[in-house]
Amino acid sequence: MVSAAVYLRLSDEDRNKKSEADESESIQNQKSLLTDYCRQRNWDIFDIYCDEDYSGTDFYRPDFQRMLADCESGCINVVLCKSQSRFSRDMAVVETYIHDKFPEWGVRFVSIIDHADSLDVTNKKTRQINGLVNEWYCEEVSANVRKLSLIHI
Repeated sequence: MVSAAVYLRLSDEDRNKKSEADESESIQNQKSLLTDYCRQRNWDIFDIYCDEDYSGTDFYRPDFQRMLADCESGCINVVLCKSQSRFSRDMAVVETYIHDKFPEWGVRFVSIIDHADSLDVTNKKTRQINGLVNEWYCEEVSANVRKLSLIHI
């Protein structure tokens, strides 16, 4: 029996939200995509974890931490994300959890868009490359923002 954690994350505030309590359109779309994926495979959804307005480089996201605790306690055996970048944009976190702790805890990692699946040992290098690209993306955005702020001074 598959007990899945559906994990959703969006780093920037969605300005189209009617109020702070509303979910952004991106979060709604992620939720729909992932719950449909579970339904098609007859996976039970243990819980839906959502960190809206949190960076993928932030390890201390509230629902991310709650999900990790549920994984460690054995409540979950699959973590499902839209893409690996929704899980984390920090390569150390990818290595620690997807490649170390999750196998130790009996948890499979699946991301739909980039076809990451920790059951497929042949795509470990692809997951590592994705992790590096995701981390580099954040570094590049940060560098560009700093450059722009210097121009406007």
